[in-house]
Amino acid sequence: MTITSCYEATDAQGSQVGTNCRGTYEPRAAGEPRRQVTLDKAAGPHEPGSTVEVRMARGRAHELSGYALGTWVTVTGVILAPFLALSLSFRAYARDATWSHHGDYVFVFIVAEFAALVLGVVVGVLVSIALALFG
Repeated sequence: MTITSCYEATDAQGSQVGTNCRGTYEPRAAGEPRRQVTLDKAAGPHEPGSTVEVRMARGRAHELSGYALGTWVTVTGVILAPFLALSLSFRAYARDATWSHHGDYVFVFIVAEFAALVLGVVVGVLVSIALALFG
């Protein structure tokens, strides 16, 4: 994507949500047309004429971001952790025909939630460092 302009974006209530940039998207596949797109929540203001690598989703461009990837990993883990604990408790019940009253699966749930948070932070930091080092 070649940037033509950047501006501070606001939401419906007028709160600032970051920097958006407009520009021309050049698809990698041959034969696809160039088109004008908006880069949502840019990592920072880009100079007009600069080139930024983006990913397209629903007609809008997005930069690779450690923060966004870390958030995605964290939310996914937090959503899946209760199902992990529940499925393990159902498996134990099916195997032994008795419910575990030792709190084992509550502990699994707590550990899985904590692991999702830590993994999200680690992924976000590592991707941010890699982007800073390798562009």
